[in-house]
Amino acid sequence: MRTAAIALCLLVPSLALAQSPVKNPSAAVFTVGPDAAQVTGYELDIIDSQGAVVQTLSFPAQTPNAAGDVTVTFNVQPVAFGSYTCVVRNVYNAIKSANSNTSDVWERAPGQPSKPRVQ
Repeated sequence: MRTAAIALCLLVPSLALAQSPVKNPSAAVFTVGPDAAQVTGYELDIIDSQGAVVQTLSFPAQTPNAAGDVTVTFNVQPVAFGSYTCVVRNVYNAIKSANSNTSDVWERAPGQPSKPRVQ
């Protein structure tokens, strides 16, 4: 019942380019694990540089792709400028899994979202 690492990116049909840190991500990609068929949804916490959860986003369950990854889209505009990380967890009706590993640091900054990157 654990999710794997999170990759933050943009949803565009192109090759991912390495860059650090991601600015204004619009999606998170994560692996749900072997019990994906039992998952009813996901929760993603946005965590500030002090370690406080500033926002929790809920997403409905999705069918993972062939690699076992799920992509969820979100808007970081409500979050203040600064550095953040994310964790994600599976939801099984009223039961929640442990948090995933923490994502790489990303930034909420003025301007357009960054190009995607491979994590």
